[in-house]
Amino acid sequence: MPLPLSYHWKNLFVRKTTTLLTVLVVAAVVGVFTWMMGFSAALGASLSQARDQSKVLVIRRGATAESNSAIPVDEYNRLNQLTDIAREPGTHEPLMSPEMVVQISCPRLRDGGATWSNLALRGVTPTAFKVHTNVKPTGRVFGEGAQEVIVGLAAAQQFSGLNIGDRLELGYGNNRGYTVVGFFAAEGGPAESEVWGYLPSLMNAYNRTMYSSAALRLREGADAEAVIEEIKGPAIQLEAQTEGEYWSTQTQNMEVYLFIVRTLVMVMSLAAVLSIANTMFSLVAGRTREIAMLRTIGFSRTKILSGFMLESVFLSLLGGFIGCLGCAAWLQLVGNTKDMFGFSTFTTLAFKIDLTPATIVWAITTVVLIAVIGASVPAMRAARIAVISALREP
Repeated sequence: MPLPLSYHWKNLFVRKTTTLLTVLVVAAVVGVFTWMMGFSAALGASLSQARDQSKVLVIRRGATAESNSAIPVDEYNRLNQLTDIAREPGTHEPLMSPEMVVQISCPRLRDGGATWSNLALRGVTPTAFKVHTNVKPTGRVFGEGAQEVIVGLAAAQQFSGLNIGDRLELGYGNNRGYTVVGFFAAEGGPAESEVWGYLPSLMNAYNRTMYSSAALRLREGADAEAVIEEIKGPAIQLEAQTEGEYWSTQTQNMEVYLFIVRTLVMVMSLAAVLSIANTMFSLVAGRTREIAMLRTIGFSRTKILSGFMLESVFLSLLGGFIGCLGCAAWLQLVGNTKDMFGFSTFTTLAFKIDLTPATIVWAITTVVLIAVIGASVPAMRAARIAVISALREP
């Protein structure tokens, strides 16, 4: 029969200082790992809503984003010659959305307005809601010609001054007041971090005569890559990407950030493995005679090996639960809202980090793996102790 669980649990606290340090190292690893997993999942969930393969985004040649693109009206009109654009059932009008994008600065709610960030202000026409089919207004939409805007839900939750009835000073000299009249959802996608208003009104306010970009909805069965090549060709001479390709390009700096965090977690995981190994080696060294006695009274090497593995798992699970609780407390304390700045767009992508059951399961699975790796060598050493020699030790 195996050794009782209480025996292994009590042995962890024989060397309290070593055990405590190991638990804290594991807790730190799990806390950072859990936060990183939540961050990655939240960012991935947001970007996954910007992967519509039936939507093509058009900008000027040489531009890297909508924010530094300018398309003259005559060049935009060349897009009408595309045969694969979806059309309105009744009027046969092409589903093309001319858009203007500028940056506006708003204070963050989480620090009481101590820091500010840029949001995208997008000028659109009513056609935009038929092209961007994931954008759903939750209240009143801005009036055509009126100085009104609607705000994405993610932006409204993370930045102040964006509630219904609030007034935004917009325009070339911030001298035109626009009233927030409603919100819109975009399934958690990047559009929820934006403010939308009526295109002609905003172009007039910012003294713009050119569009920043155009969004096209393709007809069912159309080949997006073929349409993109036609847009890049000599007849139109503009740059185009599918929505997914565009946002993958715009969020490359976020991938670098995630790479740095993952590297940090790997280094900390190695430290946790070494810490667990050191703790288990200490336990083996201090219990040589005890292990020999267990072998003498009938416990096999396999049971000794599994027993030390179990003690390591106990140790890591204790640190793992503390790490998860620490991550949850941190998100509660500083808030679970997060925004990342895009170096190409010069605007912010807002999202929310949630500690989900799936994230916790991944964290606990990882910590058990760390425990097994860290305990493997000392546990095998314990199982191979020579009984006679150990019993003769003073």
